[in-house]
Amino acid sequence: MENMVPLFDCRVGPEAQSLVASVLESGNLAAGPYVNDLEAALSQRLQGRPVVVLSDMTQALVLALRLSGVAAGDEVLTLALNCMSSNTAIAMAGAIPVWVDVDPETATIDIDDCRQAISSRTRAMVVYHVAGYPADVIACRKLCSEYGLSFIEDANAAFGAVVDDMPIATVGRFGILSFYANRQVNGVEAGALVCSTQEEAARARRLRRFGVDPTTFRDVRGEIAPAADVPEIGMPASLSNVNACLARHSLESLDQRIAASRANASALCQAASDTPLRPITWSAHSQPAFWTFLVRSQQRDDELARFKSLGIAASGLHQRNDRYSGFAGSRRALPGTDELERQLFALPVGWWVTAQQRDRITQAIRSSAAPN
Repeated sequence: MENMVPLFDCRVGPEAQSLVASVLESGNLAAGPYVNDLEAALSQRLQGRPVVVLSDMTQALVLALRLSGVAAGDEVLTLALNCMSSNTAIAMAGAIPVWVDVDPETATIDIDDCRQAISSRTRAMVVYHVAGYPADVIACRKLCSEYGLSFIEDANAAFGAVVDDMPIATVGRFGILSFYANRQVNGVEAGALVCSTQEEAARARRLRRFGVDPTTFRDVRGEIAPAADVPEIGMPASLSNVNACLARHSLESLDQRIAASRANASALCQAASDTPLRPITWSAHSQPAFWTFLVRSQQRDDELARFKSLGIAASGLHQRNDRYSGFAGSRRALPGTDELERQLFALPVGWWVTAQQRDRITQAIRSSAAPN
């Protein structure tokens, strides 16, 4: 439909295009200065924690699991209501996903259900901040500390979110960021692993390039050193200089864009106050990043169709992953997930939404009809 208000806007502006053109002209396409520059800029934003950029967020999560000691046959707690880009990493590690529930009011992980799901084989808990709405990271960290689990924050849609003045992705042992085209930072396809220690980051940097140590792999002639060893085989997951350039440029305006998304979310919340639509709630101690604006409705499918007919790209957003037979995890009773799946849908809320488009969305929200 023409004039559809998009759920996401992945366009790259003239300034970014010019920067990419200069990288292409330089010939430094695979490796280059933007990779290190992006890591340094991210670390500065994330309380000085070491950051390793990678080809995509799935590889970042694979590395987080590997550095957590997760091996084939181990169990990892994770949400069923999630992206394949997240849970695929668990399968790639040879681990078994243990599906845990959510609180349908907040769309965040249910800590009590996590506790019940822990077994002697559980090694890690991956907490997805659904659509940029922060989970209770303090409770998650406490539970993981109690059971000796690695707490991994899957912040792939939550860059810019905050809990108690702490940036999301800095509370767990590891944090995962995505710079896919429709995320808060656009690198077309890229990701980052936020580490706790410099030692973990150094290991991750070796593993992202097959396990090669760049400081010893080549000799003074630039040739592969005959005595060089690769004691731990890694993966092909390096980030290109081209993608790093785009992500680094996008990072510069992140704060302004997050502020615009939050202003839009405030207007949408106000519009829904006297309607049957129920916005997903968040703690007073947190500030979501609002990848999308999440609402619940008893008539979800009808509302989805209505918003789309009005030229607003509403979406069910996620398909629960515990339906996919390719995952080895067994089904568990997840009543909160069942309820949320029936009711949840997403509305556009990002910085690209114009004032006129926001008025269209708020008007559509106010015209929501009560269930029959």
